[in-house]
Amino acid sequence: MIARAAFISLMMAAAALATAAIVPNTNSAAVRTPDLETLTPERIAGWSRLDVAAVVLPPETDLGPGEAVTYRAWRDAAGRVVTLVIAYGPPLGDSVRLHRPEACYRAQGYVIQERREGSLSTDGDDIALVHLDANKALRREAVTYWMRDGDAYVRNARGHEMLFFRRGLAAPTDAALVRVSSAGEGASAHELHRIFLTDFVNALSPEGRAVFLADAS
Repeated sequence: MIARAAFISLMMAAAALATAAIVPNTNSAAVRTPDLETLTPERIAGWSRLDVAAVVLPPETDLGPGEAVTYRAWRDAAGRVVTLVIAYGPPLGDSVRLHRPEACYRAQGYVIQERREGSLSTDGDDIALVHLDANKALRREAVTYWMRDGDAYVRNARGHEMLFFRRGLAAPTDAALVRVSSAGEGASAHELHRIFLTDFVNALSPEGRAVFLADAS
């Protein structure tokens, strides 16, 4: 009976500890927000910057402490257009803007037809990617993104759980989402994203790499 009571107490303590660890930091004075506009390249080799007409985002528009978001659109020499969305905020999806693109698109009425995992190797970085094909009425949109949570890339909720247990009581870290989308679907659209993201990474400053990439030095 004593052993059972001790076990229950231990589980309650663990649950309380877990809850405390995942509560987002709402003290704005303690949160440093990077200037995403400055860190996002103005020039990317082979691409021309365009005005952003519309992007798929969560319905919420207010940014919380430590959150930031920026949008860009780019066109290559062949006339192909991609839209770039970069978000920064607290870790583990606490930020409104760091909701996964799957959730953002579903909230706007899209159906995720396919989800695939991939990777991007450039300039010494091995970036974990997620590719999506999303459909809505007569529109088809291809999406590719990476999500950095602290010093690692995560592709799914399980990845967040593993980071939580690995960190334990460590101080919360930041997170960043880099997402590119274009009209169309399938391998050709995602290959266009791969080309753009390679050029994007190569155009980043050291400060930009530190914010957007995991384990950036």
